[in-house]
Amino acid sequence: MAREEYEDFAEALEALDDDMRFEFLLDLAKKQDATDFPEEWKTDANLMHGCMSKVWLVHEEKDGLHWFKGASEAAIVKGLVHMMVQSFSGLTSEEVREISLDDVRRLNLGALTFQRQVGMMAMLKQIQKLAGQPVAREAAGA
Repeated sequence: MAREEYEDFAEALEALDDDMRFEFLLDLAKKQDATDFPEEWKTDANLMHGCMSKVWLVHEEKDGLHWFKGASEAAIVKGLVHMMVQSFSGLTSEEVREISLDDVRRLNLGALTFQRQVGMMAMLKQIQKLAGQPVAREAAGA
């Protein structure tokens, strides 16, 4: 996977210490606030399971590419949602299918609580499910 947004996030997070990673996520949350996610999309049908915080994800396929939008009520999680939907939107079905849990781990978010890490993995699986793809697996040989 060689998405520019994903690579930018991975490189930025690699260069930061744990405290700065939280600041980075809070900055992303502010960007998430600026994106369009109407209140009417915040339904039970769009509510993601596997996160302690409320997270809503929607999907649209257009011209063979998958686009995602998301929202959360929690600040750090808002930043995580923004990073995930930006990283994995605009991909083909094959590219979505090829995303592995290692791609999420590469974002170097070890400072997150265990629950947030589990939520990130669940978010990836939900993105793949919405795109009609098999859910994330370990990378080959892992």
